[in-house]
Amino acid sequence: MKVAILGTGSIALASAALLGQAHQVTLWSPSGRGVGGLENGILAASGALTAEVPVATARTLATAIDAAEVIIVAVPAYGHAALLRTCAEHLVTGQAVFLMPMLSLSGLLLGQLLARRGVNCMIVGFGTTVMTARKTGPAAVRLLALRERLELAALPATETPRALELARTLFGDRFAAQTDLLAVSLSQTNPVAHVPLALANLSRMERGETWTQYDHMAGATARLTVALDRERLAVARTFGLTVRSIEQHFHHSFGAPMIDFSDQCRWVHANLGSPNGPATLDTRYITEDVPYGLVFNARMARLAGIATPITDGCIALAGGAYGRDFNQGNDLIDAIAPETMGAAKLRAVLEGTAPLNAATR
Repeated sequence: MKVAILGTGSIALASAALLGQAHQVTLWSPSGRGVGGLENGILAASGALTAEVPVATARTLATAIDAAEVIIVAVPAYGHAALLRTCAEHLVTGQAVFLMPMLSLSGLLLGQLLARRGVNCMIVGFGTTVMTARKTGPAAVRLLALRERLELAALPATETPRALELARTLFGDRFAAQTDLLAVSLSQTNPVAHVPLALANLSRMERGETWTQYDHMAGATARLTVALDRERLAVARTFGLTVRSIEQHFHHSFGAPMIDFSDQCRWVHANLGSPNGPATLDTRYITEDVPYGLVFNARMARLAGIATPITDGCIALAGGAYGRDFNQGNDLIDAIAPETMGAAKLRAVLEGTAPLNAATR
């Protein structure tokens, strides 16, 4: 199968390492710099996979997408809006687009853009990444762990069974179906796990200290994480959706027992080890997970008519620490403008019972 991977960060390279053993993989970098070290056509993988994998590179997005059966978008959330607008100009009917992971309903934006051109692609949103990984060099990646179970949904939701079959063909039998793309977006646990951790360790990040992650999530930070997570679950319930709790996520992703979240963090640290926490304030744990995670959750809460004081408080604290208004930082949700549709029409569009005709900005 021909697969184009858009991005050259940790998850993009890890996906290429997994898929390049059996499929034709082409990597493309939005900046153009990320493919420089891969021009010899070999990607070195270590950790959960040890191999030298053949990959191709493309200098232009059009070249990368051309003739690809599956396109995997593996760039930070702040790059999705611009990239998807450009992708929409080159995609053709019959291709599949995997958003891994999908934050802030970015799959809906792509669907709206393609509908304008009369192009019908399978759009698949992943609740998280297939793996955790760290890029260790321009042409090297370390796979830390492969997730045992993760969820996905397609747009429209009636395409989810076909999306499951395709994802399993590429990555193995590790996927479960979610209700729709809203459930996938609200399934995101990274924001509720990362933001409290970062807020509790701002001075470590600012000083560039080396510190391990999961052992610093226990105790008070774990309690804040759970409180934040319970608001996310409440938003999902208000929309009639069921998503996994942070405890269930740790159980399915890491094999941690279903115990108190603080103890789960200690278990993961003791049994699997911990990646290092951020060593700079310029980290996606805040700059991506606040606007594209917590702000999205807060806006969905307002659309559903419920209060989220912990979520709002974490957004405000992050904004105070960083000196910016993170409520104004999510170009995806601004483009989709779900408030113009209302909750009922939004769900109908995602299900496929209403047309993709909501205005995009």
